[in-house]
Amino acid sequence: MSPNRAEIIKAILTNNTLSEDKKSEIIAEIMEEFQKTYPDLQYHATKADVKETELKLQKEIENVKLEIEEVRREIKEVETKLTKDIKEIEAKLTKEIKELDLKLTKDIKEVEAKLTKNIKEVEAKLTKDIKEVEAKLTKDIKEVEAKLTKDIKEVEAKLTKEIKELDLKLTKDIKDTKFSMLKWQFIFWITQMSALIAILYKFIHK
Repeated sequence: MSPNRAEIIKAILTNNTLSEDKKSEIIAEIMEEFQKTYPDLQYHATKADVKETELKLQKEIENVKLEIEEVRREIKEVETKLTKDIKEIEAKLTKEIKELDLKLTKDIKEVEAKLTKNIKEVEAKLTKDIKEVEAKLTKDIKEVEAKLTKDIKEVEAKLTKEIKELDLKLTKDIKDTKFSMLKWQFIFWITQMSALIAILYKFIHK
């Protein structure tokens, strides 16, 4: 067997991506190809050559097994280290998450307390402003009410006075009118009576 094929077999045996069945299948194909390439080799090979080849193969197989065990050990070490690193990272992240959660919870409480305080301050200020506006409006309403009451009383008094003056004037005018009418009626009657007496006097002395 040439050194190239030995190296190929070694590489196949140390390949962890292949299953044991696949490795055996590939090695069998290589051996079959070797026999086809050297069909008369079995007739020329001596027992010593076969024994030597067998020993070499066994030695190579042992070496490959040792290398496989070494690779497995290294894989196990890497796996152990990665598992340890993952656990450390997980613990670190868990710790950081808890710290962040506590910080956010604290910040939220502080913001909530601050907003509650601000809301109370604004509410107190608005309540105070509302009371001040209410007091001012109440005062203004009372002042307007008092002024309107005063104006109404003044207008009422003025109207009462004007009504009385008008009533007196109308009463006087009515009396003057009645007197004037009576005077003219009296003059009219006197005139009528004088005319009637004159007519009667003429009629009698005719």
